[in-house]
Parts: sequence; C-alpha cells; structure tokens
Amino acid sequence: MKKQNLFYLAAFAMLGFTACTDAPESDEAKTSEAKEVTTAEGAAYKVDPSGSKIEWIGTKVTGFHHGELSVKSGELDVKDTAITGGSFIIDMTSLKVVDKGDTATNNKLQGHLVSPDFFDVAKNPEAKFEITSVKPFTGSVTDSADVRQEGISQYKVANPTHLISGNLTLKGVTKNVEFPAKVAISATGVEATAKFNIDRKQWNIVYPGKPNDLIRDNVHLGIALKATK
Repeated sequence: MKKQNLFYLAAFAMLGFTACTDAPESDEAKTSEAKEVTTAEGAAYKVDPSGSKIEWIGTKVTGFHHGELSVKSGELDVKDTAITGGSFIIDMTSLKVVDKGDTATNNKLQGHLVSPDFFDVAKNPEAKFEITSVKPFTGSVTDSADVRQEGISQYKVANPTHLISGNLTLKGVTKNVEFPAKVAISATGVEATAKFNIDRKQWNIVYPGKPNDLIRDNVHLGIALKATK
C-alpha cells in the first residue's frame, strides 16, 4: 500500500498566500496528564513502517512549514474486531522538511528543528505513543468554515469511527492526548488515520521564533498507520 497523502497540495498553495497564517482548522486533541496503560488483549498486528506515515504542519505569523516523520515500529492489539491497545515508535532522526523551495533552506530549518531549541533529537531520538483507551466515536464532524479548505477539511478525518486516547512521549515529556480516528479492521490487517492539533508547549517545546515572526503553539499532525498479522 502506498503511503497516504494526508494533506492536499492545493491547501498549501492557499496557505502560502494567507498573510497571517493560523494553524490548520482541525480537531484539537484533548490533552491531560499521562494515564495508565493497561495490558491489551487479543492478537498483535505489527505496524508496517513502509505503509505508515506521519506528516506535520507548523505555522508562524508569516507562513507555515510542512514535513514528515517515519514510524519505526509498533503493534496494534485486536480482539473481536476491536482495538484493545497498542503502541508505536516515531523515529525523530527521520524528521524531514518538505516545503517547496530550495533544498538548502529546508536543510537549515531541519537542522534547527532537531536542535535543543525544538526536539533535541540527539538526546531524544525516539518519540512514543501508547494507547490507553479506544471508544466508538459518537460525536459529529461539521464542515470547516476556513476558506483554505474544501468541504470536510483535509485536516480532519472524514467519518471517524473511534475516539482514541494515548500517552504521547515527546522530548522526554509524556502527556495523554485524545482525538477522533478512522479505523478499519480486517482478518489480515488494520489501517488507522488521525488528524489533529496539539499544543507544542505541553511537551516543553517553547522556542518562540523571531520577534517579527513568532511561531504558533499549535502543531498539526496527520497520522496514517498500517499493521498486519
């Protein structure tokens, strides 16, 4: 399976012409203190790194940046066609900036993002997500009013099936996040997609940016996982 394109390029083109760029209008992850991870039941489906992907968008007063991260490993536990637990590791050394433009500029930003100002990747080469709860999604998703987006936002999951919460460990800080996701389970595999915003300062990522080009706190994540038996 090809890795999903989680965001539409047209939206980025429109973002680029927005004078004051806010974070994408997405579901805001509910963030709280870390919760207990219970022992999962059922069969373990191994996460396929080649079929999984994480994309991110960071915004500032004058624009935005877009990039990718690789999933290193993980598993999703399934019993009676329901996810009961699981976790996955994010390879922070894979952090990549994929903005349109020259490679040198992207590489310079990439070097700054892996530095102690942001993710301090030398000391924190991995991030981790551990599922603490999976419930059926019972809410509703409305169309976005953001002119940069068409219909159901490309920054929101259309027709979510579940509400997932889990402990996200990033830069040595662990917080619990809850967000809608779309999950499809078959006899041979699991595919899950989630799109949401988090507040980077909750994980002690507090670099403000330049005085005339401040970085916004919200960061958008798009996650696509594929797991097989």
